[in-house]
Amino acid sequence: MQKRLCLPILKLKQDVATRWNSTYDMLHRFSSTKDAIIATIALIKPDLALTDYEWMIIQSVHPVLKMFYDVTVEVSGDKNISLAKVIPLCRIMLGHIRSRLQVQNTDANQHIPEIKNVIEHLHKELNHRFGHIESNILNAESTILDPRFKNKGFQDSRLYGRALQDLKLKIGRSSSRTTIMPAVEAVQPESCPNHSIWFEFDQEVVRQTPDNPTAAGIVELDKYLQEPLLKRTEDPLKWWHARRNIYPLLFHYVLKRHNLVATSVPCERIFSKAGYTLNERRRRLTTKKVSQLLFISCNSDI
Repeated sequence: MQKRLCLPILKLKQDVATRWNSTYDMLHRFSSTKDAIIATIALIKPDLALTDYEWMIIQSVHPVLKMFYDVTVEVSGDKNISLAKVIPLCRIMLGHIRSRLQVQNTDANQHIPEIKNVIEHLHKELNHRFGHIESNILNAESTILDPRFKNKGFQDSRLYGRALQDLKLKIGRSSSRTTIMPAVEAVQPESCPNHSIWFEFDQEVVRQTPDNPTAAGIVELDKYLQEPLLKRTEDPLKWWHARRNIYPLLFHYVLKRHNLVATSVPCERIFSKAGYTLNERRRRLTTKKVSQLLFISCNSDI
């Protein structure tokens, strides 16, 4: 039927409870192949035909779920920082659902009971599952240490302030235990006699320079927060790498946070890669060889 209608040959997709976005994929494919579905059902089994109202529901719920599809794709990647995006994306999702719900409550022309029920359920589940996401210390620290977001990703300024104070304490303790090797060995200035014209100036500089690693780490964090935000499309890891000598103490802690992933998707993909690697002709591979093949497969674009 798709060939007769000169349409792209597409198969329908089925909703699978254990697969993310499968509901969106199913409804999106239904909308894309609407003409072919209507024509096929009319010829084969007319009693199964969807009504115009049911088609309207499908086409109306599709843009509501599109946001969740985009967010899922965004946080499921393993080629970039994902944990730092969780708080900003949750804020975006909640705002998206609230605006959709407001339209359903105020605009009579777009009010559809079934769509309103879906939006209300999504709003309830989002608040239940992600309403306290800013209280999660790992998410909060990752967002603060991402130069694209910092405090802009937070909705609750009180939780941001609490996370920031906790981060200062951790960086202070971490920096006091860590010896940072400077990129270039500093040259010790010669001591000036009391009668030197530079004596007062040198003493003032010494007083203003942090004399302990804890204070130095806090100073680095405050200086970092005062820098302008990085463009969202740019790579924060490259930003930090370029400034690793400017913020040596902070950079050491950043490495502990930006290596965390937001979801278990990358781990689950390894099982799929293991299945592809261990086929019938490779059953005799040793465990060591399988681990090496998986490592190569997961770290290459092949």
